Amino acid sequence: MKNKTIYELGVLAQNGNEMAMLEIIERKKNMIKKYSYGDEDRYQYIILRLIAGIKNYTF
Repeated sequence: MKNKTIYELGVLAQNGNEMAMLEIIERKKNMIKKYSYGDEDRYQYIILRLIAGIKNYTF
């Protein structure tokens, strides 16, 4: 999955591929940590919103 683009991973994740969803989260982990400001609850909330956004996005 390392050689796929974010778009391709998004399409796979939307179709139920959990490994693609984990890869997207892994790629965006640094940005998520930056904007959670060290708060674990905020970190989890951002991840949940990312998952919901991917599931609702029209590819």
